[in-house]
Amino acid sequence: MIVKQKSIDKIKPIFKEYLNYMSQFFEIFDHTLWCESALKNLQRYRVEDDRHIYVLMESESIIGFALVNKHLRFNNDGFAIAEFYIQQEYKKKGYGRRLAEHVFEQFTGNWEVAVSLKNNLAREFWKQVLSSYTNDKFIEKKINSFNGYGLIFNNA
Repeated sequence: MIVKQKSIDKIKPIFKEYLNYMSQFFEIFDHTLWCESALKNLQRYRVEDDRHIYVLMESESIIGFALVNKHLRFNNDGFAIAEFYIQQEYKKKGYGRRLAEHVFEQFTGNWEVAVSLKNNLAREFWKQVLSSYTNDKFIEKKINSFNGYGLIFNNA
């Protein structure tokens, strides 16, 4: 089951798990400060109308989430998957694809997914999902201001 939430309290534990997972893809000098900054940014989802939290539930437990906002790196307007996570034991079972496609269906227009340069598994996941979802009508882009890839499409 996928649920839209306004509260960040329920996702904080899994968000911290996500941060620990993501830390392997970045050069972080102060892990505590990095996590505190990310949690502070998460607070914005509680108060800003253009930020959205979707959680994936399995037997009353949150097993994944998607954060959507309009902080864009590759498009001038549209939506971005800001953060996306599925717990390890639920990966490669279709949960991530189901969550991604559900989120895309909530908003029409330009979309982008930014993936860290070192996160090859995420890059392959998103390419597979978008290939199917868009019928291969997405582009992969690199820009100098971001150390990674942007996967861009329009679902209007």
